[in-house]
Amino acid sequence: MSTNDVQYQKLTHGNGFCAKYNGNIIGEIDIVYVGANRLIIESTQIDSAFENSDVCRNLVRCVADFARHEHRKILSLCPRAQSIFNKYAEFDDVRLMKLAA
Repeated sequence: MSTNDVQYQKLTHGNGFCAKYNGNIIGEIDIVYVGANRLIIESTQIDSAFENSDVCRNLVRCVADFARHEHRKILSLCPRAQSIFNKYAEFDDVRLMKLAA
């Protein structure tokens, strides 16, 4: 299985993104809108077969790109997403504050 074949899309209810592989959801990241300029990442779920892949990082990228487009900052309450924020400086521009992982 190749993570190059994973597709990412906004959830139909609009509160997050999902990752699909062969038509099956293998990951999901849930967000909550807070006011006009903030988002909270509440949780991420990743299928165990993709746990050590870039699926979680790419889901965080989806949220970060969305936040940039909407001129919002992100606060991550999810430990998994928070560890991605702590590892990669590419998310510093949309990060509301640094929390311990």
